[in-house]
Amino acid sequence: MWRILLTILLAVASPARAAAVSPGVMTPLDAGMAAYAGGDYRGARAQLRPLADRGSAIAETVLGVMAAKGQGRAADPAVAVGWWLRAANRGYAPAQLALAKALASGRGVGADPRRAWVWARLAADAGAGTGVAVEAGSLADGLARRFSAPTLAELKAERAAWRSWP
Repeated sequence: MWRILLTILLAVASPARAAAVSPGVMTPLDAGMAAYAGGDYRGARAQLRPLADRGSAIAETVLGVMAAKGQGRAADPAVAVGWWLRAANRGYAPAQLALAKALASGRGVGADPRRAWVWARLAADAGAGTGVAVEAGSLADGLARRFSAPTLAELKAERAAWRSWP
């Protein structure tokens, strides 16, 4: 999961993309992603934290990955879930998938297959046509086998009513 998530994040926020937009100018997000890709987790955190504090779903998701993997600090799955929840509520598919996996496995949060299914379906919808969508759809399908038809109908209604944060 981490490889898919990081591949998508790095593709979205690559220094090459920044150079194409503004030659010679690297945005804070691109600088943070470059630091992360280079293993400079302190530098990545310094660049990404202010962006996350202003609502960048990409920055929030990467900070969650760093917390989960213990990059630059001791691993803290609960902190990771907090970052992913913020980004997931913004409609960011990689964060929705990460949150769904945490909820399904109980890593950093109490296991909740119902919530995991909702987030996995949202990720599959938001990430249409990507590896995230495929992985999220597979997770949702596996979880759905645990539910009765009425429970699944309730969860589908919940998913349909969900709205992202502004």
